[in-house]
Amino acid sequence: MNVDIALFAYLSDYQPDGKGGRGARPFALEPGTTVADIIRTLGLPDEPRVVFVNGRHAADEALLAEGDRLAIFPPVAGG
Repeated sequence: MNVDIALFAYLSDYQPDGKGGRGARPFALEPGTTVADIIRTLGLPDEPRVVFVNGRHAADEALLAEGDRLAIFPPVAGG
């Protein structure tokens, strides 16, 4: 199955193609892949993050499906 994955802010440094940037990249994944599997595969830091699948908040245990768009953001703060 194919899933688009976008990493934002400093997390874009973990793009597997090494090109950085926040643009989504297509990934071919095995059925049954979870958000946590992607986080582990990309080697993202073990720290708080905000995860969306198709524009909705998603838990690390969420299963990904064909055509999903996964977006991962570091925590943000401001005022």
